[in-house]
Amino acid sequence: MYSAIIIADEILKIAKAKGASLTPLQLMKLVYIAHGWSLALLRRDLFGDRIEAWKFGPVIPDLYQATKHFGRNVIPPELIANTPSGVDTDTKVFLEDVFQKYGHLSGYALSSLTHKSGTPWDQVYREGIMGIEIPDNLIRTHYEKLLHERSRSPTPTV
Repeated sequence: MYSAIIIADEILKIAKAKGASLTPLQLMKLVYIAHGWSLALLRRDLFGDRIEAWKFGPVIPDLYQATKHFGRNVIPPELIANTPSGVDTDTKVFLEDVFQKYGHLSGYALSSLTHKSGTPWDQVYREGIMGIEIPDNLIRTHYEKLLHERSRSPTPTV
């Protein structure tokens, strides 16, 4: 299991290699979505960091603190180190797949996915209350349900 920061760093490296830039919002949602699919597909936590239900969706507080100074701007590609991957090969391939499927979406579109009725965020969020944790069991159940729905379609995907 990794930290959310290591997963975020790997997603930024993948984006940079594909000539894409990400805002902190996009990065936050991609890390969260990758964690959800990891729970459902790989049957393991991608990271152990706490995920909370904030007004604007699921937030990983440590990742938020690390990226908030960029505001709504893209994280400059020149700040993304060209160092070797901090994750194992299987995890890197998995994250590349998640990025391929979701990396083209705007922060708003990614937020819409995580805010739908019945999502883990929707199940625990309470207006005006900060710090409510979104437990992994809710995230796992949600992504397993998505997996089941997609497996019944002609071409199941992440």
